[in-house]
Amino acid sequence: MSGFRCLACHGDEGTAVYVGCRDYYLGTPGRVDYYRCGACGLLQQSPVPVDVSAFYERYPVHARKSPLYAALRRLVMSPVYYDLARRPRGAVVLDDGCGDGGYLERYRGQGYTLLGYEKSPAQAAQVADRLGLPIYADREALLREREGAVDVLTMHFTLEHLTDLDAAFRDARALLKAGGVFYYVVPHASSFEARLFAKKWHNLNPPRHISFPDGDAARRLADRHGFTVSAEHPVAFPNGFAASMPVVLTGRFRLPLFALFLPLGIAFSRLLPTGSRAYHLVKS
Repeated sequence: MSGFRCLACHGDEGTAVYVGCRDYYLGTPGRVDYYRCGACGLLQQSPVPVDVSAFYERYPVHARKSPLYAALRRLVMSPVYYDLARRPRGAVVLDDGCGDGGYLERYRGQGYTLLGYEKSPAQAAQVADRLGLPIYADREALLREREGAVDVLTMHFTLEHLTDLDAAFRDARALLKAGGVFYYVVPHASSFEARLFAKKWHNLNPPRHISFPDGDAARRLADRHGFTVSAEHPVAFPNGFAASMPVVLTGRFRLPLFALFLPLGIAFSRLLPTGSRAYHLVKS
């Protein structure tokens, strides 16, 4: 298409895959198109939006969760998150895109130095207040104060929301110590699950998900920014299946139906964990 520019390899040839995608999750007005890069295979929105702030005005992922929800999330979604048990106590851990702070809360008081980043100042302040941890909203301050000081930088379903992948990888390299780990999880846009649900796939999540840096695109980004991909593997994430079924049946996301299909989603994601992938990168 004319005007296409890949966020991973900067190629200019893209082929339409999903056109006129609606927001089945929150009902944001408008439609978006997804193209696949002919060079590296990245699936991304085109055109890339300039301002994404309006997409998150009613974003439930950022809301504080009940203790019951937190316990269920830990039980069901533990395969998604980076396991800090493999790191020595005292390690400096930055959860970039920490959302409601659930991941940081899980490891609070266990001897790690925990940091977070959230773009929204109000969200960052709320999580910092609740957890008593440094949660940054100022990117420049984060880079200035923590440059070269981080042992593990995590992005759990964050990278796909960003409009500048190069900046994300540059920042990760700047923040990490030599040999530090950059761990991220993204929806796998070439998976069986993605093909099964197509435009109604919950993890497509237009307009909030901008691109899906997996496969060749992930390796190109890692190489360009001085990382080695030490491992990549599927992770079991039940929401992809459980949240897509209400859209297939009723044309929109519905929480009661999501809850009804969650047990089936757990079974599906354990048997066929193709819908999301984790990448372990090491700073060269």
